[in-house]
Order: sequence, then C-alpha cells, then structure tokens
Amino acid sequence: MNEDIINLNVAIGSISKELLDVQKSLDAYREKQVRQEAVDDAAVVFIEKAELVIEKAERGELMLTDDQKRRIKSNLEKILKKIG
Repeated sequence: MNEDIINLNVAIGSISKELLDVQKSLDAYREKQVRQEAVDDAAVVFIEKAELVIEKAERGELMLTDDQKRRIKSNLEKILKKIG
C-alpha cells in the first residue's frame, strides 16, 4: 500500500515537472513577444518541450487529461503559425 502511494507521488511529481517546464517555456515566449524581442529561440524551446510532453502522453508515459493535451496542442499550433 505504501509503495503504491510512493509510486503515485513519483508519477504526480514527474507530470508536474513536465507541465511546469512547458508552462515556463510558454511564459518566456509570451514575455519576449510582449517586449517585441526576438521570439524565435523561446518559440523553439516551447515547441521542443511541448512536442516531447505530447509524445510522452500519447505513448502512455505521462498521464495528461484530454484538456491538458488540447491546451498544449493549441498553444503549439498558434506558435507554429506565428513563426512559420
């Protein structure tokens, strides 16, 4: 029982870290965009992190809700359109 709780805590921590990394890179992109700085580097970082998280979620290595996946994909599509 305790081992199950520990494993669950580890999984939750892993998911939280992945989502936090994606959110931080999105925030950095948006901050540069507001200041009208070059956003290409920040966009690339977000794209890489978002794609990695989506791939992990689709392989079942990372448990995300459908809404979390949808929001990440939506932001990814918006940024790709802007830099494309």
